[in-house]
Amino acid sequence: MGERRMLILMGLHNGARHLEPQLTSLLASGLDAWELRVSDDGSTDRGPELLGRFAAQLDGSGYRIRLTEGPGRGFAANYMVLLADLPEVPGCVALADQDDIWLPGRLARAREVLGRVPNSLPAFTFARRIDWQPEASRYRPSAPLRRRPSFANALVENVAYGNTLVLNPAAARLARRAAPLAQGVYAHDWFLYQLLSGAGALCLADRAPALLYRQHADNAIGAPRGLRAWIGRKGQVLRGVYAARLQAQIDALTRCEDLLLPENRAILRTLRRARQSGLGERLRQLHRAGLYRQDWQGNLGFWGAAILGKV
Repeated sequence: MGERRMLILMGLHNGARHLEPQLTSLLASGLDAWELRVSDDGSTDRGPELLGRFAAQLDGSGYRIRLTEGPGRGFAANYMVLLADLPEVPGCVALADQDDIWLPGRLARAREVLGRVPNSLPAFTFARRIDWQPEASRYRPSAPLRRRPSFANALVENVAYGNTLVLNPAAARLARRAAPLAQGVYAHDWFLYQLLSGAGALCLADRAPALLYRQHADNAIGAPRGLRAWIGRKGQVLRGVYAARLQAQIDALTRCEDLLLPENRAILRTLRRARQSGLGERLRQLHRAGLYRQDWQGNLGFWGAAILGKV
């Protein structure tokens, strides 16, 4: 794979409150050289200033920082612009959020795993994370995978959290090609899981947590738990929020259909047909597509939404 400098992509938007601990944690990632590319999506706080100060401190080291202006269309579009701007011949590419804290050695571990994959084969790693509520000093690891990652899973659920993703060069090239076509996605990381699994990339799950995932009121998505969060999610399904998000992802994948393996293009087309069909045919086509979520609760929720026409 070579030892080309690893790129780290970070979207920034009013992240000054939590940015400095995250930047410091990057230095303990296990690599002595990386380039952090930050797209600032209209911050009105001191985030860009803190980033410039951090860059000045790194002057003369193996670390570099590049700050650009974001598109101003939300977090997903911001990351898609970063992906579209990747070098034509990239090295490994990692994604980072502005408010997490990386655990030591995470990039070195990811590079070691990806280094075992032939250069011509797309591959990516993703990991568990520790959901962290600093104010309450609560730490809870995210759930491990119960079923294998695949395109049939990726179409209806994202398990490849963006802040844990690391792509090898072949996977990064796929992402670079698809990104200009994928504007309008609900979530960039969900799209990457869909695209890369659909294109036949190796999905390499790391059982070890990669970072502390800070939970706070300003999370773009977050990881809420408990009865209230469960009721909120079901309410969103009934209001058609899940179906609208799924539609945005499907539209983007359809524009990138040529990058998918033939068997996965067929699954995508089956899902599109199912969503436009009546109840009986819809359920038959969804079953034919082989879609699944990671646990029985998720599958029960998905099929309940399918019966109600909310997928």
